Amino acid sequence: MKITGKVRWNPKGFAFVECTDGRGEDVFIPADGLGGAMDGDIVEVWAHKDPKGPRGDVLSIVQRMRPSISGRYRTMKKWGILEPFDPFPYTIVIPYGRQADARNGDVVVASIDLPQKIKRTKTVTGGIERRLDIPEDIGDDLRLIALRHGIPWRFSKEVEKEADKVSRIDISAELKVRRDLRERTLFTIDGVTAKDFDDAVGIERLGDGTYVITVAIADVAHVVHKGSHLDREALNRSFSVYFPEAAIPMLPEVLSNGVMSLQPHAERLALVAEMHLGPRGRTIGYDCYEAVICSHARLTYDEVNLFLNDRQQTSLITGEIAEGLVMLNTMAGQLYKRRREKGCLDFEIAEIGISLDRAGDVDKIYRMPRGPAERLIEEFMLCANHTVCRFLEDHAMPVLYRIHEKPRPDDLMAFARTLSDIAMDEDVVSELTSAIHTGKDLPRVLQKITGLYHGSHLEGFVNQHILRSLMRARYAHEDLGHFGLGTRGYLHFTSPIRRYPDIIIHRLVKTVLRSGGVSQKDHGRLLRYLKYIGPDVSTREQKTNEAMYEVIKLKTAAYMMRHVGEEFDGVVTSILSFGMFVEIFEPPVDGLVGLSDMGSARITEGRSIKMRKRVISIGDTVRVRLVRVDHIKGYLDFNLVKAQGDVSV
Repeated sequence: MKITGKVRWNPKGFAFVECTDGRGEDVFIPADGLGGAMDGDIVEVWAHKDPKGPRGDVLSIVQRMRPSISGRYRTMKKWGILEPFDPFPYTIVIPYGRQADARNGDVVVASIDLPQKIKRTKTVTGGIERRLDIPEDIGDDLRLIALRHGIPWRFSKEVEKEADKVSRIDISAELKVRRDLRERTLFTIDGVTAKDFDDAVGIERLGDGTYVITVAIADVAHVVHKGSHLDREALNRSFSVYFPEAAIPMLPEVLSNGVMSLQPHAERLALVAEMHLGPRGRTIGYDCYEAVICSHARLTYDEVNLFLNDRQQTSLITGEIAEGLVMLNTMAGQLYKRRREKGCLDFEIAEIGISLDRAGDVDKIYRMPRGPAERLIEEFMLCANHTVCRFLEDHAMPVLYRIHEKPRPDDLMAFARTLSDIAMDEDVVSELTSAIHTGKDLPRVLQKITGLYHGSHLEGFVNQHILRSLMRARYAHEDLGHFGLGTRGYLHFTSPIRRYPDIIIHRLVKTVLRSGGVSQKDHGRLLRYLKYIGPDVSTREQKTNEAMYEVIKLKTAAYMMRHVGEEFDGVVTSILSFGMFVEIFEPPVDGLVGLSDMGSARITEGRSIKMRKRVISIGDTVRVRLVRVDHIKGYLDFNLVKAQGDVSV
């Protein structure tokens, strides 16, 4: 039978094709059956049954994901070779004339020429895009991740020069064509170490009891013009990359931390989403426009949380800003209540924080708290994103949506089995199974499940497994809805300093503001562009997230090396053929207890580990001892000390 799906390549040479419609099992593709397909390509496959599962060969490539590969360039007599840092299914040849300014041994990023026809190929060609130049004072772990993922640290001279030129903004000239909001009480709320301030917020209570909410976003599209050197570099990066001790910005510092950053008491250009809300959070009206603003204060999450939790304990926030925060917090609660009524998912997945000492070593790993200040900003950014999407749709504009498709039934059934493994009430598991089969009330049931474990030692475990059962959010030219938010008509508008998709949305908004919309011909052209760019930036986002996650792993390993031999309590998060993974409670890190280190233990069909005097299942609390740390790959190895609530067999 024929199926269409996405290629997921394995470093061992083979691949799997994931069905795009969410039905059926993944299809195994041997190395000689790829036919020139690469990781991320959408392909058509002829599949047949095999004792080990569906197996097949690629028939045609429906959609290409043009890859860029980082590696070391080696010169040969007549051509060059790229030695990729990560495994790649084909030999990469760099023809003479396409090596740019790369020299033998340089670390580079190359674009790959994709085979045009299905064939038994073993070699592809490519061209050097740029050399990777990393500052000397960057640590070995960050240097390793930047090289592995091909993340450019420095900007070219052409980009820096262009950024410096466009940073010279004539505010007086802009005031003639923009609304003047410099006297409006707006302020930013960010982390204490933040430098690039994308958004400022403000609120005004009208005489009739309704509210006007202002969300002012840095007008990055004013300086990043489509097709410029700056634009091409921003698209190439697509996202800023944040590490514990450093950041790799999407835009040069003169823009990201300079004239585009909404710094306090500085006149800045902004694109504004203004929402008129009723006292219970219902949208009465809205407006979008270009403005000049002046942020009245730079607040941090910590000080706003302190103020909102106990206003008697701080006098740092006073006057109109204090009044505005109280009103914003009240309205954020109303907006959240309305979202919950519409079926959004809301459960805590604690972000991992890492603090460094003066020498740059990790001195603490912790779960980052999420207080009312973080929730306040989240609600108004969500509200602004919905509003701008409605604005574009009302003007018949194409949109680059932020979508989150419904989870696949197979993934949800795997989660239901996990709940059975941890002995959840059978009625609740049955309720989830019914929701999976009927497609009704699924968000409500998932929310009920996470609520049942709130505050227990299994809360993080259950929430992580819910997250794993969901699809990955992505960018697309068509509105497929956002399952997590329980809504349709959603996009990303509020972070153009660090996300390229937001710049695209800003350009679309400006097109409406200045021209009223587009012709039918231009509409088709824009739609084709968004259809192409959506998968591209989604892939770049995934790579950025992977890079940041890998750095966290390396930092965690470096910290845990000082704790080899110590014992920790944790929870069993998964059981595989080679052992079990355990997430310890403090610090919040995970590692492997290998089956070979557990004596005569064996894996049972019920996904438990059967030992001589005990049975260990997913969700069990165990005590482990840290015995090994791989600081290069970030892996931790534990030995089992004891399992709480042992079951005799």
